[in-house]
Amino acid sequence: MSEPVNEKGQTLSEFLAEYDMTKYDRPSVTVDNIVLAENDGRLSVLMIKRRNHPFIGCWAFPGGFLEMDEDLEEGASRELYEETGVTGVIPVQLGAYGRPDRDPRGRIITVAFVSRLPEGAVPKAADDAKDADMFAIEADIDARVIRLAGEITGERLTVPYEFSCGKARFIPAENVAGDHSQILADALKMLGII
Repeated sequence: MSEPVNEKGQTLSEFLAEYDMTKYDRPSVTVDNIVLAENDGRLSVLMIKRRNHPFIGCWAFPGGFLEMDEDLEEGASRELYEETGVTGVIPVQLGAYGRPDRDPRGRIITVAFVSRLPEGAVPKAADDAKDADMFAIEADIDARVIRLAGEITGERLTVPYEFSCGKARFIPAENVAGDHSQILADALKMLGII
């Protein structure tokens, strides 16, 4: 059986030998982890405080840049371990976030994952994380806000949201990195909480 050729008569290997990867801009890809836990019927989410720019001092989901030789789930698990020491999660893809202005470093698309904190896991800040905490989640549907209360740090965060065409719409939240309030709202909508 002969190898297929394109209109120029090229085999795949011939096409790839001439292909110019620099012809198109290449955005960077990151992964973010929304790690949830339930304790006495109360839902909480793992967040880290960023040690460095961008969004220095803001709370964010553990995550980072995908390496060229790993798939998305492996990258999500690796970043979660590097920033919090947590292992053994089963990441389920929530969605991709790619607004052109979502990150001041450049064109960066993130793929967000939802998982459950393994029984007995104790997250600890490491790598890019200055701090790590589980934030108890309280959704006030009437006020359209999600209130977060740090279980260790005692920090309080308020994440506003609104709906447009059935989707929770991003509203920047003080002390929450970039579009992570949007990602949280989407995760809670997926779970039927808001």
